[in-house]
Amino acid sequence: MKNWIIAFLIVWNYTPVFAQENLSKAENEIYQDFENLLQADADSLKLSICYNIQETLKNILLQPKSFDYPFSSLNRMGKLFSPDQAFRIYNWNCVLADGTYRYYGLIQLQKRGKLQVEVWTDSCIDHGMESQQIAINWMGALYYKVIPFRVKDGEAYVLLGWDGNNYITNKKIIEILSFDKNGKSQFGKPIIYWRGKMLNRVVFEYAKQARMSVQYQEKEKRIVFDHLAPSSPNYQNQFEYYGPDLSYDALVYKNGFWRLVENIDVRNK
Repeated sequence: MKNWIIAFLIVWNYTPVFAQENLSKAENEIYQDFENLLQADADSLKLSICYNIQETLKNILLQPKSFDYPFSSLNRMGKLFSPDQAFRIYNWNCVLADGTYRYYGLIQLQKRGKLQVEVWTDSCIDHGMESQQIAINWMGALYYKVIPFRVKDGEAYVLLGWDGNNYITNKKIIEILSFDKNGKSQFGKPIIYWRGKMLNRVVFEYAKQARMSVQYQEKEKRIVFDHLAPSSPNYQNQFEYYGPDLSYDALVYKNGFWRLVENIDVRNK
């Protein structure tokens, strides 16, 4: 009995160390893959490397202790915790020879002490602002902010993201993330009131050389963004000529919905 207890204590103490070593080893592998990605020329090689990163990460994120592991050396990958600690997003992109971008994303959820990982697959399609998708048909982007909020049927999240799009335009995206009854990701919940329409997301497209800001102001519970306009009326809907016109609009959260408010005052008072 005494020997059994000693053996149990040795295994119990060894398990966290073993998990840490696995995580560290996987982190090093992924770091090297990103280094290789920087050197890769052919699109086929770039996509192969990104697939390896995705598979390594998917497997290691199911390991104990991985939810809080910092992956601090992976500075070419976005790593976002939701403010409520319900999930963590891992996100990166790959620039192809034609100037377009391929995006990769994984979400790691922690439920009742169990880890669940889902891969988001870039559909390479512009789904527009009035459609809903699932994880295997994702409108790819790099996310930099997660904003939780309440809706009638539970919890949802705003994701603020950037898309390099192509050689002539960039995009900023205000995406809505929610989960179905099985805990699977859904994108594009229709809860954005916008000029008489109910939108699933907002997509801004603007000139490559322009800079657009989309930021969340927590105190006011609003997402503030530059108003975009063409440099000349002749360029209407030609987004390579669009940029900020020094005015600002916002989406303001109220009663489970985000509502457009135009021409807001952003000066410090």
